[in-house]
Amino acid sequence: MRQNSREVFATLLLASAAVLPTVAAAEDLRPEKVTVTRLDSATPRIYAVDIAINHIVDGRAYVLNPETLEMIGLIGTGFAGQFYVPKGRDEVYVATSYYPKLTRGDRSDWLEVYDTQTLELKKEIRIVSRRAQALNYRPLMQASTDGRFMFVQNATPATSVTVVDMKAGKQSGEVPNPGCYGIYPSAAKVNVFSTLCGDGTMRSFTLDAKGAKATAKASAKFFDADKDALFLHAEQDGDTLWFVSFQGVVHKVSIAGETAIVEDSFALAKDVEGDWRPGGYQPMALDAKAGMLYVLMHKGGAEGSHKNPAEEIWAIDLKAKTVAGRSPTQPATTLAILGGAKPALFGVNPIDAAVIRYDIEAGGAVKEVKTAKVGEAVIQLEGK
Repeated sequence: MRQNSREVFATLLLASAAVLPTVAAAEDLRPEKVTVTRLDSATPRIYAVDIAINHIVDGRAYVLNPETLEMIGLIGTGFAGQFYVPKGRDEVYVATSYYPKLTRGDRSDWLEVYDTQTLELKKEIRIVSRRAQALNYRPLMQASTDGRFMFVQNATPATSVTVVDMKAGKQSGEVPNPGCYGIYPSAAKVNVFSTLCGDGTMRSFTLDAKGAKATAKASAKFFDADKDALFLHAEQDGDTLWFVSFQGVVHKVSIAGETAIVEDSFALAKDVEGDWRPGGYQPMALDAKAGMLYVLMHKGGAEGSHKNPAEEIWAIDLKAKTVAGRSPTQPATTLAILGGAKPALFGVNPIDAAVIRYDIEAGGAVKEVKTAKVGEAVIQLEGK
């Protein structure tokens, strides 16, 4: 019996020894204080907009370090949300939809404004529930050059453009643009935007002072959508737009006047063997200072191949209208440029769900220098 008591006493001592450090550790434990690290508004970043097609109610925009491609932030974009990055403002914009039961219920559409330093929601404005629930294309949401008006493309499938007066904080109008799609704002006129039309023209809209109504004028026909349609994506330099067709014809279009005017057109792959054509969702990026247009190109192009991933990136000298350089690339369907002292290109590999960084070298060549897995279905890239 005495031996048993000693054993019990020893066991209690051991148990006490085991508990004491735990108690001490618990006393030292302090609740972690949650903080938000602010991003310097001048810090370069890449926004990789992911439609999250397998769970489309939960889209997002990844904020990436352009040097390392590491994620430094995240913005939710809701159901097939469109994303817009303005120049010179510490904000980004999302036009999106919400359903009370995720995929059903009464739909509500919103224009959301996010702070680029904290990535927090600053403001939300209710808009008519007719916006295009589509893949992420830059022309589906744009702003007037002074930032007062936001333009959101609608499709029900009837097409119109929602106009939001950001100064008043409310929707100011809805402009019908039947048979047309995409928004290309004037750089010189704060109340003018153009749109691309299925009849081969562009239509230019001039808003009234309140952004409630608009008058429209159509350009002359400059392409045939049945024979050689244009990609919706365009690169813009001031009031000059650069479009490329499915068969690889570049169109230089001015929207400076009352109507759009085609100033030049030329074939990308003239005298190049292999039936090379452009392809992808965001198939080109413009370095305006260098006068170079970078285009995603694939070999063996044919009817229906306009979404094919690129095999090469072609650098097009816009002044000479010639191919200045051809560089191999992993499969890519999106291309964007980040300017600055040393511009760099960024692409999306949709097969591996990866973002690629390319350095621009002399003579129009580009070199892959970094690849990182990002999201699931990134469609749009924007550099800032």
